[in-house]
Amino acid sequence: MKHVVSFVAFVGIAGTAFASIVSAPRSGVPSVGGYAGRAATYAADDGTAENAIGLSGGGVLAAINHFVVTGGDNIITSVDISWGSAASGSGSGGLANTPFNIYVWANNGMGTDPSGANSTLLFSASSLLNGSNIDNDTFQSVAVPNIPVGASFFVGMSIAHAQGSYPMGIDTSDPILLGTSWGAGGSSFDPANVNFNGGGALDLAALGFGNVMIRANAIPAPGAAALLGLAGLVATRRRR
Repeated sequence: MKHVVSFVAFVGIAGTAFASIVSAPRSGVPSVGGYAGRAATYAADDGTAENAIGLSGGGVLAAINHFVVTGGDNIITSVDISWGSAASGSGSGGLANTPFNIYVWANNGMGTDPSGANSTLLFSASSLLNGSNIDNDTFQSVAVPNIPVGASFFVGMSIAHAQGSYPMGIDTSDPILLGTSWGAGGSSFDPANVNFNGGGALDLAALGFGNVMIRANAIPAPGAAALLGLAGLVATRRRR
């Protein structure tokens, strides 16, 4: 039996759907968290959470973003999460030191929905919610040990929360990207098979919520960089 999920947000939202993923190259300015390997940051948000979501009755909430690799930046080095929203008022985005998990999945090529066989778990880690990153549009970073991904991939988080809490920051301003941000909830979450009590993930933009503020930082594979350097060396020699 499929588990029906009821999401709640602290204010009403609206938006228009577009069909592109944002890949923002780093410009030498570090994000909150300070991890060094950030040639690119994959994001579906503009840095401001106009809203936040949670489960109507509380439980285990998971939110997942799908990204397409650009510029050869396919080694994931960290995951950033923005908790709650500055618009919600202090405390709505969760409690400091609440445990949560982050994940990186391969996309197995059957669309952008991470449910079931379309994703393979590559990495997971546990951390505690940082109180300085709640309800203020900043990002908590969790390091990833240089996990390679293919042409596209998923990153996400899961967190158990109480009724009346809205832990996941969400961007509701245009462009809102369909088929990018996914979520679901229940009494448990299985990252190895991305399901909740037998039900899969839901497209949050299609439901009218927007895009979750979960980002992935990445660098190019060392071999690719070395190959580019070697190609340049060969070309130089040919000109002599």
